[in-house]
Amino acid sequence: MRRIRQWIEAASAAETKPFALLSGAAAWRLGGLGVLIGAGLLAMGQIHPEPVAQRGGVAVIHPWAKGSALKGDQFPFYATFANSGARPDRLLKIETAAAHHAILKALDTKTGIVRPVELDELALPANGRVSLRPGTHQITLVGLYTKVEPGSFIPVTFVFERAGRLSADIRVENLGEPEHKDHI
Repeated sequence: MRRIRQWIEAASAAETKPFALLSGAAAWRLGGLGVLIGAGLLAMGQIHPEPVAQRGGVAVIHPWAKGSALKGDQFPFYATFANSGARPDRLLKIETAAAHHAILKALDTKTGIVRPVELDELALPANGRVSLRPGTHQITLVGLYTKVEPGSFIPVTFVFERAGRLSADIRVENLGEPEHKDHI
């Protein structure tokens, strides 16, 4: 009964100190558990180290694709681009050794029918961010040279007007993995 009273007194004191009920060892265990969970989520691809490539104030943040494709197929992928510079930049070209070529597309829905429209470039505003995501913009690899499956990586190089060439690997994910709303 005495221990219960002590615990209740400690619990009422915990209103101002949330971790007052934890012993030193328990606090270390809780911290260690948090580190393990974070490392596990990182390994599973649920949280991403950002950015994957950076130069001249422009950063490429988590380029990704979902699903699989056969040799010769088209395969869309997505990424977020951030510009911390005071001047705008433009994505002019995407190069890859994994496909015949890459096309930057916007998806036009003005008529009620989704229609892909090829873009010559993608404007990246000063101190701004542009996210390619399903239903808006995408980069399509055309004429894959090999089969692509979840767990694989596709090397690409983004060519910017001011920042130059930034190389990154597209992570191919399973169709069932969560959306990437954390990059937008």
